[in-house]
Amino acid sequence: MQKGFFFLKRCTFFGFLHMILSVEERSLRMAEREGLGDLPVFDMDILPGRRDVLCEEQEENDYQYITKMYSALAREILEFIEDECDQLEYEGSMMFDEYMDRAGVMMMADKVYDKIKYHEKEDCPKKDRMLYQMILVLMGGEMCHRRCRYRRKKKMFS
Repeated sequence: MQKGFFFLKRCTFFGFLHMILSVEERSLRMAEREGLGDLPVFDMDILPGRRDVLCEEQEENDYQYITKMYSALAREILEFIEDECDQLEYEGSMMFDEYMDRAGVMMMADKVYDKIKYHEKEDCPKKDRMLYQMILVLMGGEMCHRRCRYRRKKKMFS
């Protein structure tokens, strides 16, 4: 630790943001706030990662808003897909591999299809059924969303 620097760790929803302020700058800012004593200063200009966090929150809110516009069937399918993706959301998971395993993705789609197939009315091979195709499309979107979020957070906190 360098002498003359004040380290402040701030817990947020996305982890820890670290900011470094010189002791002199901190005391100057406190002197400007007459009558407030020795309270810490939280200025948006001194939070370097705050813009990234706000951008992340906005993207997540947009995604949630769009998924609320899905049909009832699509939202039901998405719940099962989210459960499957939740089980794969860990470091080193096949979901975060540079090139995902197609057979693994198809196995996930099969699990979701088995849970939701009571909606299906067609008598044709599973790979040609519209419900199965819808599962694959929704799964691709959800996995893409999680992969992008994973990369942003990894870059932000590494």
